[in-house]
Amino acid sequence: MHELSYATAMLDAILNSIKKEEEKGRKIKKVSEINLEIGELTFINVEQLKFAFDVIAEGTVCKGAKINVEFIKPKCKCLDCGYEGDVKIVDEFEIYCPKCNSMRLKLSGGKEFNIKNVTVEFED
Repeated sequence: MHELSYATAMLDAILNSIKKEEEKGRKIKKVSEINLEIGELTFINVEQLKFAFDVIAEGTVCKGAKINVEFIKPKCKCLDCGYEGDVKIVDEFEIYCPKCNSMRLKLSGGKEFNIKNVTVEFED
C-alpha cells in the first residue's frame, strides 16, 4: 500500500511548513483543506490515501482536513506513428498510443504528486 508512504510524506511536508510559520510567530490552529495534484500514472487509490492520512493525522492540526484531488493526465509522443497527446491506459502495466496501439511511447507528466495548496485557520 504505497498510499501510506504518500500520506506520510504529505503530513510531514505540511507539518514542516506549519513549523516554519510558527517560527515566524504565526500560530496555526487547524488545517481545514488540502488540495493535491496527482498524476494518473501514480495509480494512487485516493480513498486509501485519504484513509491513511486520516489515521496518521490523528492528534495533529491536520486532523479532519478535507482532501481534494485534481488528476493530471499523462501525455505521450508515439515513437511509431508520431501521435502526440493523451495516452490509452489499460492498467498499471499497459499504456498504449490511442491512434496505433503502440507501446513505444515517450511519456511526459502523469507521475506528479503535488500539494497544490493548504487552507489553514490561524489562532487569534
